Amino acid sequence: MDIDNSRASCFRRCAWEFYEAYLRNGTGVEPILPPGEGYSPLLFGARMHERLEEYYKGVLKYPPNPNDILETEAEIMMQAYQARYPEVVLDIVDVERTFRVQLPDLCPLCYSLEFVEVSEHADVWPGQMYCKACDHYFHTGRHVLVGKMDLAVRNEGLLDIWDHKTEKRGSKSNLPQKWGARDQASLYLWAAEKLYPGEQIGNFYVNVLTRQSDKGQVGPSFPAERQKLERNQKAIDIAIRDIVIVADEIERYQRIFKDGEWPSNRENCYGWGYCAYYQLHRYGEDPALILEHKFRPKEEYLHLGGVPIIQ
Repeated sequence: MDIDNSRASCFRRCAWEFYEAYLRNGTGVEPILPPGEGYSPLLFGARMHERLEEYYKGVLKYPPNPNDILETEAEIMMQAYQARYPEVVLDIVDVERTFRVQLPDLCPLCYSLEFVEVSEHADVWPGQMYCKACDHYFHTGRHVLVGKMDLAVRNEGLLDIWDHKTEKRGSKSNLPQKWGARDQASLYLWAAEKLYPGEQIGNFYVNVLTRQSDKGQVGPSFPAERQKLERNQKAIDIAIRDIVIVADEIERYQRIFKDGEWPSNRENCYGWGYCAYYQLHRYGEDPALILEHKFRPKEEYLHLGGVPIIQ
């Protein structure tokens, strides 16, 4: 299966939320915003990624968003970004690089990071591997890591990966302490080694774009410096092992629960507000009408059609 950092994080947070966001009706569903609420953070983030891609490529590629309010805010953010980071010369290798990289074939019983050899019985069981640690045969090529690298920048002989994150003012989702513990840096640095053979991979940088206040009285803001995240090989190996485990668990849940009620983590039903799928999961209610009137098919944001799998 295809797995990315966002999907893995969602499943860890709540399996039932994952089902709604990525599997229901084949595409997953997302809330329809009530009239007057304008546009979602995801829609604004997607538009900013388009604007940043145009900025770093030096070409106009995307039409303006039909939502004038969104487009105005994106323009204000873009002007503030360019003023804050007047880049003189960047040795840019890639912009908005969508990728698919084959994850390693870890044993689904023990998830050993030790070497697993091709079975001597490959002619009898083609496409299988053998785990020496637990004497178990398993299928190869189970999962693929997918994602999109905002920028790959060569800096003093190293290839650094940059990621941009938009957030509302007052949000705590991109605190340095949180990014320091997250797996995305490890996953992307691992993928970069496969995508750019021959390059010496450096570090992962997070650039947080804080949006203007709701009434526009306070403009966009940015950190004093882009946050630098370093990862050693052990951290990368564990992150890769863990996302393979999550992907295996997702497939196991699909086999067991299908389109029924998936296990939930109700401790997360309310955090900084209700979970987007809270209405669907209140016991004793038929969700059919709620789905029809308050949700829509989730839009694909990676667009992986035609992207080859890197071995």
